[in-house]
Amino acid sequence: MHSTTNRQSLTAALLALTALLAACTNYDPRNEPPAAPSTPAPSVAATAAPTTTAAPTAVTTPAPIGSAHVVLTVATANAVTIDVTDESKTLTKATSGAPGDGASVEAFKLIVTNRTPTSLRLTWLGGPCDATNTLSIDAARRRLLLVQKECPGDAIATDRILDLEFATPVNAADIEAFLQDGLDT
Repeated sequence: MHSTTNRQSLTAALLALTALLAACTNYDPRNEPPAAPSTPAPSVAATAAPTTTAAPTAVTTPAPIGSAHVVLTVATANAVTIDVTDESKTLTKATSGAPGDGASVEAFKLIVTNRTPTSLRLTWLGGPCDATNTLSIDAARRRLLLVQKECPGDAIATDRILDLEFATPVNAADIEAFLQDGLDT
């Protein structure tokens, strides 16, 4: 019976201490959020090794090339090239586009569209003959002049496509494009 009295005294003392602590700190166990379920600590085998992050790499813009010689892909067996001269010093790449079998633009027009904010696509018609064309880009990238060799005879024209990449953004809507057929001005 002695141990029961001790237990009761100890329980009473703990309750009194809890009440005193609650009164001093305004603690009310009924206002506590429910306890989160405990999760076991991860075992040593489940601990992942620290990861390292690679340093970011700098994005480099290709160096301007100033001029380019491009062999154009055409729908005929003719050898057609274009020599590009860039006075703006921002041209980084010039390549041939892939034309279809026929003509997609109006004759004697040089159509300029954006492919990306820094690239243009030039489309024009040419006859079925070997030809060396020239393209001049002015210093402000506001005017393009394409000179193409005249093809004699009454032949069906097909598309010529040239893709140009620049180091800085370029807007096709701001460009005046001229097509000169032959060397006469």
